[in-house]
Amino acid sequence: MNNLTLPPEFITESGRVLRVTRAWPLPGGTGLSLEFEDSGQRRAVTWDGSTLHVEPFGADSRLSALAKLAPAGVVVSHRRGKRAVVHHDDVFIKVVRRGRASSILEGIERASAFAENFRTPQVRAHDESTVSFAELAGHSLHDPSLFSAQEWQRAWAASLGAWTRSVRDSGSGSSSPTRPTKEHLAADEIDVLRHWTELVSPFIDAPDSLRDITEEITDELARLPEVALRPAHRDLHDKQLLWSPKEGPGLLDVDTACLADPALDLGNLRAHARLRQLQHIWNPEQARAVVEAVDAAASQLQLSPHTIQVYERSATLRLGCVYAVRPAYTEVATKMRGLAQRGAAR
Repeated sequence: MNNLTLPPEFITESGRVLRVTRAWPLPGGTGLSLEFEDSGQRRAVTWDGSTLHVEPFGADSRLSALAKLAPAGVVVSHRRGKRAVVHHDDVFIKVVRRGRASSILEGIERASAFAENFRTPQVRAHDESTVSFAELAGHSLHDPSLFSAQEWQRAWAASLGAWTRSVRDSGSGSSSPTRPTKEHLAADEIDVLRHWTELVSPFIDAPDSLRDITEEITDELARLPEVALRPAHRDLHDKQLLWSPKEGPGLLDVDTACLADPALDLGNLRAHARLRQLQHIWNPEQARAVVEAVDAAASQLQLSPHTIQVYERSATLRLGCVYAVRPAYTEVATKMRGLAQRGAAR
């Protein structure tokens, strides 16, 4: 059985109802870092397995800029001690630890291949701990209710078309000084998967079974053939994509950009399509349209179906770990881990 309990999805604090939106395990099995929705704002608290530890809104000793920015805007995300995002007028402000903003700017430079085919947010200002981005027009490809069925298919086809051109036209042989230089290999994906397995093991039933599945998938990753590395987003999923019928596709959070096997991004998208269907955010037809757009991109680039399947299986298990500590989605997470165990067959 699991050793640590999860908080309930809804908690009443000082007369207000707080809903857990996201959660991340703390190192060493000591509890969770939680993000709550509180009157339209996101608020970070910690959970030690039995008690919530709440601090004033916007307070975060490691994100010193947040206390000043939070009252003037809307905090749309906050992971304590790591990062936050504040929406103010037409600007989104990323807040990180002092000295870490440069890594965001470096990631944007690495994403130059994607900026040629996608609209990406313009940097308005930056300092040691914040980067301000102009708001990008378009509807999120997370929410199909914003699209007709034809628009949904068109938006995904255009977005995957832009991704395909970025990957195809800017390979590792490019001489551009701004091409991605950071690599994410199968070995790095193995490290990510093992990291999440150990983080969530104290919170789930049958952690030994999870470790067995992890080792099976990491063995598959280790046996993948080496391929020419290409530009990759590395965290490509529906919430990172926007669509405007007039302006075309947009891409967010490009600071994770690197060089990788193109199957990494496509496997991640396929895994998210399965997740959104299990969450009842997408219906089967909407999920199928996304998978068809992904498969068309894979065909155009002549990628190995087996390699994509391995990366999809890895992403499916990782998502089954990430969502295992989010109270609203523990059953979904269990199903995702089950799909990974069965090879995420479709």
